[in-house]
Amino acid sequence: MKILAIGAHPDDVEICCFGTLARCVERGDSVVVCAVTNGNQGHTEIEPERLRMIRMAEGARSAQVIGASYSTLDVDDMTLDASDAQVRLRMTEMIRSVKPDVVITHDPNDYHPDHVETSKLVFHCMVMANLVHVKTQNEPLAHPFMVYYMDMVGGGLFVPTEYVDVTQTFERKIEALSCHVSQVDYLRRSTGLHVIHATEVLAEYRGLQCGCRYAEGFRACDKRAVPPYRLLP
Repeated sequence: MKILAIGAHPDDVEICCFGTLARCVERGDSVVVCAVTNGNQGHTEIEPERLRMIRMAEGARSAQVIGASYSTLDVDDMTLDASDAQVRLRMTEMIRSVKPDVVITHDPNDYHPDHVETSKLVFHCMVMANLVHVKTQNEPLAHPFMVYYMDMVGGGLFVPTEYVDVTQTFERKIEALSCHVSQVDYLRRSTGLHVIHATEVLAEYRGLQCGCRYAEGFRACDKRAVPPYRLLP
């Protein structure tokens, strides 16, 4: 299968579903990670343009850890507007270029404005990707794809409908997340948030819910038909 994981910022997918994506790679899936924004506002000491380059490089290194490909729409933080026609076309082209069987993205009720806009953008473009009169470099998709929403870490209520046991890939997930040095170190110093520890706590909690050491939770998009077979590992 082809999996496209779309996060708002360069480290969002790593935090929420990289254990699952590592398992997808292991079973032979083609995995593409897309950060919609470039993360250029995620620091108080590093200037936005320099941070933009740092965070995109961190995202690319992180994807390499699990054997995934990396891409970005390079939208500046806090400027993302899901109704922007050009951004919609770029996301539609991204989806068409990957031809995914499964797309994983943010829950529409997530806590961060960029996360919410990303979810709205994906929802809109999953229809645009099939429309023959929407012109992009790649041809329209012949078949629809399944959408899963990934867990939330910054607040809000998320009730998974599916769990993935990531016990065997959790160390690789943490290795990949640790590539985001600009965020891990900065957040610990500036806010006291230990991202690595928070990620482990969430994975342990989801594991407790489904009977394993570490797990990741997902919710199938309720606006699309759910297949009668399992797509996630």
